Amino acid sequence: MKDPYLELAELLREEREALTPQKRVRDFQERIQRIPNGEEVEVSGFLLLRKPPNAPKDAAYYLLSPLSPGELRELPANSPRSYVAVRIDEKTVLSGKFLSGSYVVVHGVIDAYPWGNMRMVRATSITPEDYSEYWKEYKDMALKPEEVEELISTSIYANHDFQLGLIYSLYGSPRILESPRDWGEGYEFSVLGYKGRESGVLTLWRILKFLHSLLPRELRFRKNRKENFVDNFLDLDFKVFDPNNTPLRYYVPRSPGRLSKGAERAILEKRTVGLLALPKRAHPGDSITGKAETPFVFIPEEDERPYLEEGGRIRKYLPNLIVTVFLEREKVSALSASKGTGEAFRRKFEDWLMEKRSEYGWKFDVLTIPGGVFDVGSRYELSLRLFGSIARLEGNVRRSHIRTVQTINDEILNDWMTVLSSLPQSEVQRLLKNYRGYVPSDRRAAKALTIFRDLESTTLRGTVSRAEFERALIKAGFSQEGAARTLEMLIREGYLYEPAAGKLRLVR
Repeated sequence: MKDPYLELAELLREEREALTPQKRVRDFQERIQRIPNGEEVEVSGFLLLRKPPNAPKDAAYYLLSPLSPGELRELPANSPRSYVAVRIDEKTVLSGKFLSGSYVVVHGVIDAYPWGNMRMVRATSITPEDYSEYWKEYKDMALKPEEVEELISTSIYANHDFQLGLIYSLYGSPRILESPRDWGEGYEFSVLGYKGRESGVLTLWRILKFLHSLLPRELRFRKNRKENFVDNFLDLDFKVFDPNNTPLRYYVPRSPGRLSKGAERAILEKRTVGLLALPKRAHPGDSITGKAETPFVFIPEEDERPYLEEGGRIRKYLPNLIVTVFLEREKVSALSASKGTGEAFRRKFEDWLMEKRSEYGWKFDVLTIPGGVFDVGSRYELSLRLFGSIARLEGNVRRSHIRTVQTINDEILNDWMTVLSSLPQSEVQRLLKNYRGYVPSDRRAAKALTIFRDLESTTLRGTVSRAEFERALIKAGFSQEGAARTLEMLIREGYLYEPAAGKLRLVR
């Protein structure tokens, strides 16, 4: 007998309406056709700076489409299209700058167009609009968090952590207010291979490539932001520019493991979402992985094979998911690292670092070298960004998400420890030598400097107060006199300096 809960879930899935380009066209056409001539109207769409057929010569006439240029381009030939002619004269107020393909709001008066059954708006004003509004227009079709998870888990069969990491990446990351880095809202979801298992990563790349192909062109990272488009129905060709003025774009390499220079730069600067399955053996010093919010290693069980369900569900409901992403991005647009939940996150992260150093010893230290996959200088902020992505999925910021981040970091760290154990001894010794180059030879001084590095990483701006450092040393087992003596030794030997009274910074 089938589980009643599963039956109910299936029924609910069937009832959920999918957002399609055809639905947008139908809704747009129905609305335009209902409005009587002479009535004022406000209509949103993509302005195509090309004269419509049989345009009169008394003013400038262009076309407004309810679909983005990318969706128009990929619309099947037999699918309905809808356009409205926009009449612009010397009285039309043009607010801001726009190009062909820009998303705009047109105010004016509806009228008939002297060709076919197309309608026309005599524009009184045209105002550029943020691309995100195009998706938020259908906010009633957004998915709930559990629906998002269910959509991915029933479409992409892989490790549950990978599924979650992929979901978080789709939401991007909110900016960190106090960060000195000029990072955007991008996110890096990366998966590297384990020895002899790189082929599984190749399968994951194919899955990500398929998912990426379903996205509207405006949401794919592209070097060329303009293109030509031909509408055979109207027998017109358009030159259009990418209307996406948001920081949300996605990138998957065209071929496995080969990132374009422009995309790599955008990913490292967090100006795009990188969905990277790189079929090469994982290494702790991999530079691109060191900047990933979720740097996974694919270590499958013997019978574990990633699989993509290419049926209609992910294809059908991906537009609904995009609506959800843009709505939740607006709710959690930025995070503070020094107030409220951000401060609690910092303390918990510092405790997590201390716990893992105690658990793994020098092996953990090797992973934390500058540029390493757990470089404490960046891993704290990357973890805080992951926290923000989780908050976007859930729709709000909650302290319980701190534990979720720690659990994910634990899973990632366990896999990297497995990678470290599989490296040749000569490579491990090289990593260990590299780490020792950053710390004093004295064990107590090395421990103290490691504690300072952890504190410094979570301040984001790199300044730690004397009092805070001494408290952390005492908490780690130093006596009060020993803490003060060790601090002075680190300053004297050039590991720390005091730019202002009571403030300490690390000497790079």
